[in-house]
Amino acid sequence: MKMITEQLMGREFSSASISRFTATLDAELDSWRERSFEKEYPYVIIDARYESCRVEGKIIDIAVLIALGVDSDGYRQVLGVETAWGETTGSWDRFIGGLKERGLKGVRLYTSDAHPGFHPAIKKHYPGAVWQRCQRHYSVNALDLVPKSQRDDLYKMLMHAWDADTYKKAKERLDQISVHYQNKYPDLAEFISEHGWETLGVYDAAPVEHHKRLRTSNMIERVNQELKRRSKVVRIFPNPASCVRLFSALLKEWHEDWVTGWKYLDMERLREFEAEKTHQQERAPADESSRPQIP
Repeated sequence: MKMITEQLMGREFSSASISRFTATLDAELDSWRERSFEKEYPYVIIDARYESCRVEGKIIDIAVLIALGVDSDGYRQVLGVETAWGETTGSWDRFIGGLKERGLKGVRLYTSDAHPGFHPAIKKHYPGAVWQRCQRHYSVNALDLVPKSQRDDLYKMLMHAWDADTYKKAKERLDQISVHYQNKYPDLAEFISEHGWETLGVYDAAPVEHHKRLRTSNMIERVNQELKRRSKVVRIFPNPASCVRLFSALLKEWHEDWVTGWKYLDMERLREFEAEKTHQQERAPADESSRPQIP
């Protein structure tokens, strides 16, 4: 803050002035970060990244939890950002619970990696929401289970499965991959048979036109890359509060660009999808037991 103000204003400021400037900035950022939600957010993407901070004279890695959402009009928004000591059940519970307390509603789909403690938080606060495991992260985990010579073929088979236009086709193709590798790479076969369904949540929650933008956490990964570029200059934050301050300022700027820019998704497709799904359920009630639930 001292360096920036002196460079902008061309003169030095006292420590008291810098503290006053910082307090004013924190008040503005806190107000934005703690704002209440008025719209519904059918799609929410969650991720965590780690930054080095000084805490009680030691340098430790703290988790930075971030949530982005797509509102009912199709615009992207930054929903939340806060720090935690790690990705524990308690930290995710506080983060997701905090979003709910601020009025987050109408969530149909959560997209994330398989973060520890994340699933219990969803089940507790949003029991009706579907979870979509990020297909990009899942593919990285799967490719690690085969030799490099086999990775191109496996990746193509996974993409073929995920490009299917129905849940049934996608699940059948994943099952075929599991059978194909059962003898030669049993760990991979088990990983796909036990966890492959976690990558298919979009079929229950969103129309096909929305799948490519919701089946991975790429939207938030691009944000993380930019945050990393900015935090790389800092290297080690003097405290967690300074980390939240920098990231909140950056995220607030992007949030304001998003809500006044172009629509990220055409939500008319979702309304048509919901109407068709309701019509199908009225004609022939779906057997919910045939679909695995969040563990």
